[in-house]
Amino acid sequence: MLKSKEKILTKIDTNQLEFKLGGVSFDVTVINNSDGFATFQVELLADIAKGNISDDWYRISPDVCTKKPPGDSTTFTIRIIDIPKRGFAGVMTLTVRVFSLELPPSEESRQVIRLLIPGDGIPAPQIELLSQEFNRYPGEVFQIPISIESLSQKASKITLRLNGLDLSWFPKGRERDLRLPGGSKIREVFECQIPNDFILAESKHYDFTIEASQLDTTAVRVDGVVKVLPRGYVDFNCKKTIPSLADVELPKKNRWLFWKQYLAIQEFSLEFDNQSNLCQETTIKVIDLEALDKKNLKFPFWFKFGDTKKKQNQENILETEAKEKQNSSLTWEIFPEQANLSLNKPTNFNFKVQHKRPWFGWTKLKYIQAQAITSDDRIEVRNDTQTLELAVPPMLPLWLQLGGLLLGFLIGSTIVNRSFWLEQQHSQPVNSLRLSGLGREAVSGSNDQTIRRWLVQDNNLRPLDVLLRADKAVRVVRYRPVNNDQIAIGFENGEIQLVNLLSGEVSLPLSSNNQKDDRVFDLVFTKDSRSLFSGHGSGMVWQWNIQDGIPLNQRIQRSIQVGFAVNTLALVGPDENHVAIAGRFNQLTLWNLKNNQLQPMKNYGVDSQENYINSIATVDKKPYMIATADNQGSIKTWNLRSCLTGKDNCELIEEWVLDKQAIRSVAFSSDGCYLASAGDNGQAILWSLNSKGERRGDGQVIYQSSKPLKSIDLNRDRNQLLITTAGDDPQVRLHRVTKAISSCQ
Repeated sequence: MLKSKEKILTKIDTNQLEFKLGGVSFDVTVINNSDGFATFQVELLADIAKGNISDDWYRISPDVCTKKPPGDSTTFTIRIIDIPKRGFAGVMTLTVRVFSLELPPSEESRQVIRLLIPGDGIPAPQIELLSQEFNRYPGEVFQIPISIESLSQKASKITLRLNGLDLSWFPKGRERDLRLPGGSKIREVFECQIPNDFILAESKHYDFTIEASQLDTTAVRVDGVVKVLPRGYVDFNCKKTIPSLADVELPKKNRWLFWKQYLAIQEFSLEFDNQSNLCQETTIKVIDLEALDKKNLKFPFWFKFGDTKKKQNQENILETEAKEKQNSSLTWEIFPEQANLSLNKPTNFNFKVQHKRPWFGWTKLKYIQAQAITSDDRIEVRNDTQTLELAVPPMLPLWLQLGGLLLGFLIGSTIVNRSFWLEQQHSQPVNSLRLSGLGREAVSGSNDQTIRRWLVQDNNLRPLDVLLRADKAVRVVRYRPVNNDQIAIGFENGEIQLVNLLSGEVSLPLSSNNQKDDRVFDLVFTKDSRSLFSGHGSGMVWQWNIQDGIPLNQRIQRSIQVGFAVNTLALVGPDENHVAIAGRFNQLTLWNLKNNQLQPMKNYGVDSQENYINSIATVDKKPYMIATADNQGSIKTWNLRSCLTGKDNCELIEEWVLDKQAIRSVAFSSDGCYLASAGDNGQAILWSLNSKGERRGDGQVIYQSSKPLKSIDLNRDRNQLLITTAGDDPQVRLHRVTKAISSCQ
């Protein structure tokens, strides 16, 4: 036991320190000279009035020691990191106070040391950043405000510098020379403009520091951050890189070795063109459409794919693809499996797909879907789903399979009655089916790339002829209102063609430079048939002059970008001065053709990126009434009078939901007394309406298909309603419903 009257013994390794920029340290050793266990704490006191002392000017380690037995010791390290009183220069007396909670206050120990502070006593200024975080888009101009206070009693010259951000962001510079009267406080701003160039304004966090310096004082700093938000889009497209086996012929001398080529192979280049300021991770999900179709799904494949969550992580994507590969007859490889998109630079994935060739049969096409998956859904991916094609020829050539039988079949087929072929239905899903104005004929367009003409006969549609065999899928067909002697056709690749039903003449494709591969989702004629409007997946709506004698390069009258994928169009109002446009994000917008302005309808519903409005129907005799249908299973009737006249929002007349499955198509009778709907549940339903557009009772199911329906049309002939339906089942159908003449008008 140490012999001393004090119960706390304190030893300091120095009695004088000189303060230096960055701090200075010394050690204090405390010895327990009491008779029991005790904990100890150390405090450093400055001989300064309490209100003038700086906050947090020193550090002690450890804060508190563990309980020590009698005779044991603890060493504390004290680091002085700032001058206790700003602007002080000279010798300052500091007191080291050591105390213990287990001992009475009278037993505490106090030791004195001297702190030598160099300088002339000028206090450094105080600065404060009024906002530490700035969230801005490329191209935005904003201000970074800062408050500066002079603590000196004399006038001061202070220099402000902003460091960490590019000089080009500051048109007025990053440095300010200020003169402040003694004790004054002012506000200064740095004007910042984020570049429009996405490469120079990548979406990320940019830390910066503002430093205030004054002669003979220590520089003071504050920190902030500029968060550049994402803007732009990513374009996803596909190109073949090598021809498939179906396009390659063996040299003549080796053609007998055809059996050695047992695999059909095709390679594609899948390209992400990043036209945004965001670098993000991307992957590709591959789906075999044939294998998916065999699963007896309740929804069609293209709806299910649109419902896939983009936030699905990479492990779940790979697990799903592994399961799908097990159920698929195709095999594929993607390299790399994932990649980071570069700014303003394409990123390519190599995709190789192959299929075992059968011994017999003919060349078959296998369809694969490649879906772009990105890690950040704040940036839109355009054309995010690509449908790819693999040709699979048989091992044995057709000439070897058929031989003489083939020759006989060809000769026989040329003399078979032409009507045999006309009786054939479409071979793939039908996307659009329309009745003529008088309900005597109908036209249809399909994924099998044909446009067919039908005769309304009793309760059936009898084939008349094939109007056109195209080289791309048909999305939409529409009759020309005047005389119904022409039809307009919208194709998968964004082209539009007109077919004269009397002469069979087919026009040259209508297409703009920006329209390539921009699929056409809807077409609508003006009543005078002088113009045609088209809606596209890119969000573009075009107006075409289709009068005779207009050169092809002068067909475009006007266009507008609505900012969402367009699914459906309709001309509304008594003078057809507005176009109703609807599609992705549950967006329904009115385009005023007089002032070329867009007027969004804000009261439609939830605007999730997975929600779509699929169809708009109009009433010939009620130009202000429309009906809409969406992929949430909702049907709504609207009165547009208030919003077309600019007096108020559009009036929602009634909304009803059948079973939350997507409604793909709706159509009014010409008097607005009936509304027909068709959708993914395979039901075609007829709804009776009153004069206001409200339902009168439950709907009547007039047809139930085992597959989803995509198109419905309605035509009234006195007390009979003619209704046509088409969808994933390639067969088109006609339904007659007898109804009393309604008094809903």
